[in-house]
Formats: sequence, C-alpha cells, structure tokens
Amino acid sequence: MNTGQMMLTIGALILLGTTVFTVNSNSLNQGTILRQTEIGIYAVSLATSYIQKAMSLAFDEKTNTRPTLPVNAVPSAYLTAPPLGIDAAYGEIANRDSTFDDFDDYNNYSKDTLITNVDDFKVGAIVYYIQNIGDAQPYAQTNTPTWLKRMDVCVWSSISRKVFEDPNAAIDKGTDTIKISYIKSYY
Repeated sequence: MNTGQMMLTIGALILLGTTVFTVNSNSLNQGTILRQTEIGIYAVSLATSYIQKAMSLAFDEKTNTRPTLPVNAVPSAYLTAPPLGIDAAYGEIANRDSTFDDFDDYNNYSKDTLITNVDDFKVGAIVYYIQNIGDAQPYAQTNTPTWLKRMDVCVWSSISRKVFEDPNAAIDKGTDTIKISYIKSYY
C-alpha cells in the first residue's frame, strides 16, 4: 500500500468516525427530548384529571342542596365565605379527594403521585373567588363571594431538565412545573 492509499484510508476512517459520533449524538438527543416530552405529557394529564374531577362537583357547599337561586341573588348570601376548603362537618378529609363534594374543596390540595417508570410528581391546587373588573385586571382574585371561582393546578416533576442536559448535574426538585387554570361559574 503506497502513501496515497494510506492517506485515503486514514481520511475515510476519520470521516466514518465523525459520522458515527454524529449519529450517536443525535440519537442521544432524541432520547432526551422524548423523555422530557413524556414527563411533560404525564404532568399535563395529571393536572387535567384533577380539574376534571373538580368540574364534576357542585359549585359550592351551600348550593349543593339548592340547585336554583332567586333572580338577582347576592352571592355573599348564598355562597361560602372565604377561606375556601374542605368542610369537615360534611365528612371531607384533607387531601382525600374521594370525600370532596364541591369545587372549592380542592383549595390547598396537595398530593404526591408516582407513575411507575416515568417520574414522581407533586400535585397542588388552590381555589379562590374571582371577579372580572375590566381589561386591566380580568379575573382578579377577591375575598368576597362571587359567581366565579378559579382553580389553579400545579404539577411539579421531581426530575430537573438539567439532568437530561448534563448527567452530572444535581437533581433539583420542582424545577419543571405545569400550571393549568380553570374558571367555574355558578349558573
């Protein structure tokens, strides 16, 4: 084998090595993106499932047994005054959503949810009255009962995106958060 053939062989090996390295790097990036996407989809699904559970409940404890209210009823006369949350007198237990019977029982709700082979998620929710006071502050929080309640559900992943980008990075809890809000009205 002469010098020219040797140079071509070395060049071909360098080109082959570069190609293999690029393919492996792209494959690893695709795996990282797929894992991040999977965790995000599960987090959104968890948040949505809690909103759907709350949507199926009555608007308020006091309206649970009274489905129709008089015309021009004043909300403070017929709705639960803040702070919102569970009603122990009705057998509701904190963070046990199977005992909830109205929308605002999810106020200050929190739960850890382990999805096998995916991640450990923390779910938190708050519920509060809102009022629409114009374009400057649409749906502002208020401490007086209104015909509108807002539920904010947050889902935190226990795995940080830093872990996917740098395997030597520390695992930061709560760095990836999904927040979904839902507004329920009494009608």
